[in-house]
Amino acid sequence: MRADQLAEQVPIVRRATTGAEAARIVAEFRLNALVVGDESGIPIAVVPGSQLLSVVLPQYVRDDPKLAHAYDEAGADELCTKLRTVTLGELIDAKRLTPARLPKVNPNDTLIEIASMMDENHTPLIVVMAQESGYLGVVTMTRVLAAIARAAGEDSDLVRRRLARDIIDRGTSGFLSGRDDSAGDDEANGAGSPEAHTS
Repeated sequence: MRADQLAEQVPIVRRATTGAEAARIVAEFRLNALVVGDESGIPIAVVPGSQLLSVVLPQYVRDDPKLAHAYDEAGADELCTKLRTVTLGELIDAKRLTPARLPKVNPNDTLIEIASMMDENHTPLIVVMAQESGYLGVVTMTRVLAAIARAAGEDSDLVRRRLARDIIDRGTSGFLSGRDDSAGDDEANGAGSPEAHTS
């Protein structure tokens, strides 16, 4: 399979997206990384989902993890609510998040070229850019592995579904759609907007 056949649409956040909104998107769409876009909605960087866990923690807890036991349930929940008051841009500027620039592949690049690019850059996402039409989508690690499994003879309904359905098609995000409902399972009907606007 080629990169343009594997490219898919994923939720895209902006610098103005809050930490709490980012956590919600990662949870709703079961993402292993958060895609940050520029003002035109083109992905420019990726933030591993695990980094969002670190921003919940005060620096003194990160320095001495044993201090995490000092918080009861109410105190722990209160720390989480602070993510509502800080944006991704602020977290990046404060170096609490360290996004990595997304590497790019051409639409005609093969599965091995895509896997090599991901391995070289240690990233679960790469951007597919065409010289004429520009941004086509991203290729995710899970879709690459699905294609590899299929090529290796390990085909299944779930593998074919992963190759056929974009992450954005997993459901309608309450945050992305502006409604207060949650995303459905992989088989939910409807699709959310591929861009998350917070301003």
